[in-house]
Amino acid sequence: MDKKMEKKGKDRRDFLKVTAAASAATLFAPAIARAQGKFPNGPVQLVVPFKTGGGSDRTFRLFAPYLQKELGVPVNVINIAGGGGWVAWQQMAKWDPAKDDHILGTLNFPHMFSYLDPRMKRSENTESFNFIAWHSLDPCIWAIRDKEDRFDDLKSFIEYVQKNPNQVIMSTTAVGSDDHMGIAFAEKFIDNFKVRKVYANSDKKKINEVINSTTDAVAGNVGFYVPFMLERQLKPICVLHDERYEALPATRTFEEVTGQKNISFAGRTIVCAPGLGGEKKAIFAAAIKKAMNNPEYLAKEAKNKNNIFYLEGDDLKAKIEETRKFVESVKFWEQKT
Repeated sequence: MDKKMEKKGKDRRDFLKVTAAASAATLFAPAIARAQGKFPNGPVQLVVPFKTGGGSDRTFRLFAPYLQKELGVPVNVINIAGGGGWVAWQQMAKWDPAKDDHILGTLNFPHMFSYLDPRMKRSENTESFNFIAWHSLDPCIWAIRDKEDRFDDLKSFIEYVQKNPNQVIMSTTAVGSDDHMGIAFAEKFIDNFKVRKVYANSDKKKINEVINSTTDAVAGNVGFYVPFMLERQLKPICVLHDERYEALPATRTFEEVTGQKNISFAGRTIVCAPGLGGEKKAIFAAAIKKAMNNPEYLAKEAKNKNNIFYLEGDDLKAKIEETRKFVESVKFWEQKT
């Protein structure tokens, strides 16, 4: 082959390479563009405002894999504890919609309404957060040691407290939490009901306190406490719900015993960065809703006795407002803590 023919062959091969590359680029350009424009395009953080081992932590660690499946990216649970939730909530209120668009947070009611306490001097309120959905509603309960011999139900417990004011000790979480709110309600509306309170930072710690006789009773939530009842370590004496709760059908409501409508719960909601809207928020909202309706996930939460309670839009806002009115009726900040 002479040099002229060799050059022609090389030119043809080079031309075919360039043409093939150009064709491939044209063929895959839409896919590349879609990949670059996909949201979310990296791992998502799901912030829980409490330490590991509590009800919220367990709930959202169980939920994360199902949300991950819908979003198509890893969802990593991050615990930011402190201040009864407020260390994390202050951060959430300041998230930047551009820089922090891959972060979701969890916010608890009525706990979040602790900002109504003027002593806290909080600048944040419900308008500071970008709510996506209400996730679950876990009713509060009061429980005692299974072998307790001074009282065995709510009626005898209240009577004992009334005869021994400020002598009975109850384990609860932070001032303004759902657990504390139920106790504060009783102290305001039940004559001579006054207890001492120990503020713990986790459900495990509270449960250990009452089982080991450090405290006399504990305020908690159904979902996390049922296993300890099945093991005959704790005995429920009431549920702070509007009706008997299906997970504890034999346990009377606070209202059944006292006539006072004392309703408190861990109402868990999901938020994103303030100002994040449009397609990005819609993608999160759709994924959360679909994940919450996953039959496998619902079965696992049912086993945990956790009440999935999906609300969005106006229904979510109405539930928040209803909860605010309850907290304002209690005004726990006017009572001795």
